[in-house]
Amino acid sequence: MRRSILGAAFGLMLPAAVWALPPEDTRPIRFTADLSADEESAPTESPGKGRVDFVLERATLKFSWTLTYEGLTSPITEVWIHGPQRPGTNAGKLINLGQGGLKSPVQGSVVLNEGQLEYLLAGRFYVNLFTTKYKDGGELRGQVARIRLKPTDS
Repeated sequence: MRRSILGAAFGLMLPAAVWALPPEDTRPIRFTADLSADEESAPTESPGKGRVDFVLERATLKFSWTLTYEGLTSPITEVWIHGPQRPGTNAGKLINLGQGGLKSPVQGSVVLNEGQLEYLLAGRFYVNLFTTKYKDGGELRGQVARIRLKPTDS
């Protein structure tokens, strides 16, 4: 009886994000964000487009990315993951994707904390790419979404 009470109490202390990552599945989780001016919350006119491919390593919570972009109206100045938010709303800057440089392709990685992991898995992150012309609201934006793989994919 005492063991089951302790086990239940311990189970309640584990963060919800842990339950979202089945321990038997060790494959990385993949995410993507398609960036366009149409996704910006303020009116933005840009022929630019971009894409970010993300990989989350389950065991270490290492979150890696490769960003490509083209056709911007002016030089890129910064690119961030913002959150937590719902699609169509704005949120604060959380993860600087351009720490290693801003030339396409932009690559890098960070280790997520538990809160960031929960927001990522809940679909509450977006990427915002800023340029000289659109330095306040951003030129390109896209929601980070999980890529659902078939059981046979890796």
